[in-house]
Amino acid sequence: MLEVIIIDDDQIVIFIQKKMMVNHHIGTNPLSFKKAVKALEYLEKERNADKEFLILLDINMPGMSGWELLDHLEEHEHKGNYHIIMVTSSINKKDKLEAEKYSIVKSFIEKPISAANCDKIKELSEISHFFEKV
Repeated sequence: MLEVIIIDDDQIVIFIQKKMMVNHHIGTNPLSFKKAVKALEYLEKERNADKEFLILLDINMPGMSGWELLDHLEEHEHKGNYHIIMVTSSINKKDKLEAEKYSIVKSFIEKPISAANCDKIKELSEISHFFEKV
């Protein structure tokens, strides 16, 4: 099972990303969190080896940043179950290079997320089997 989670402090971005995930058959009912710390609490509660997570993560948020959340998840015993897509308004090349240091970050997308981005997400080798047509 692949659970889609959106973590962003902007409610409009969350709304758009949810619509894109549903319309492109990536997730039927994506969860969303405006605070990274709340998302981390949820993920800690849901930790088990049978569930995988596609997480659309913003970098710059008040309180716990996307980087801080990545630091926590990178240390997790089931980190292979986390497939992170950085979705950010940052065009800073340093951010993209920093994201590449994390094994759980699978892609880096500039906002707003597009239909082409959704197609690329479905083609990621780590999660593509969830979208194979029978």
